[in-house]
Amino acid sequence: VHANMEKTIFQIPAPADEWFPTSESRKMLGAEDAFREGFNGEAIKVGVTDTGVDATHPQLQGTEFYSSISWPFREILDLNGHGSHVASTVAGKLYNTPLGISVEGVSHSPMVSVKCLGRGVGTGFTSEIINAMSVCYDKGAQIISMSLGSEECQGGCEICPECRMVSSLTGRGIIFVIAAGNSGPEENSIGCPGCNHDAITVAAVDRNGEVAPFSSRGGEEFPLKPDVAAPGVNIYSATARASFIDIQEADAGVGFAAISGTSMATPHVAGFVALLKQKFPKITAAQIKQTMAQRGHAKDFKTGWGIPLWSYF
Repeated sequence: VHANMEKTIFQIPAPADEWFPTSESRKMLGAEDAFREGFNGEAIKVGVTDTGVDATHPQLQGTEFYSSISWPFREILDLNGHGSHVASTVAGKLYNTPLGISVEGVSHSPMVSVKCLGRGVGTGFTSEIINAMSVCYDKGAQIISMSLGSEECQGGCEICPECRMVSSLTGRGIIFVIAAGNSGPEENSIGCPGCNHDAITVAAVDRNGEVAPFSSRGGEEFPLKPDVAAPGVNIYSATARASFIDIQEADAGVGFAAISGTSMATPHVAGFVALLKQKFPKITAAQIKQTMAQRGHAKDFKTGWGIPLWSYF
């Protein structure tokens, strides 16, 4: 299992004129409309299973953090930076960066981060992913954001341990928001556990709403995926300071980075679902999909029903 991140981001930082800060990208889902109506997700806890979190970062202070990694040694810190970027997109505090760029997560939800991807490059074992989901549930998360995946299920989605865990916790009221994967533009490239039918599976689009070339597609093998899309290209937000991602940036060491991937699209939707959950406490993933089927565009294998908008609900 690996973090769903476009590999080229480590080689060439996004040009400054292409950065898409979260204070702007969140507008593509209508988050500001939700805030104006009094819904900011502040009572809805969101779980993030990833590479950990820099809980001392100004955008991420107050985040609960745990780890399911114990081999070859117990890992706690976000040495990669991916998990901090994801968490700050879900619910990072409003902050003006040293470059004068405003960043803010989609919601103001409390978060619980469970490190299940590590070993430097952001890899983890199935057991660690499953344990991370369990910790999120035990700590009271109502939504679990998973910007991770592998190329295919172990033996098929119906018997895959990760997919079975997603379905089991969905039955207990958890809403899973999972990355489609970064194996596009090939069809039938949806990753696991994003292929799970109970999850809200997220594709990536750019600031113009066009599907990103890297975003995994559905097709004959995955006719019902992805479900929705969200901004995932050159997203500028917090990352763990002195992490692998941070030191690749032109402004290395300040704890902010612009990176791309369905990993970046997924937390936009997780934060959005937190806003919905505050307005409609009993809403389920199935009901969100039903509304998207009625209000979004005709479902396709690139972006599903499209970007979920606050006005749809």
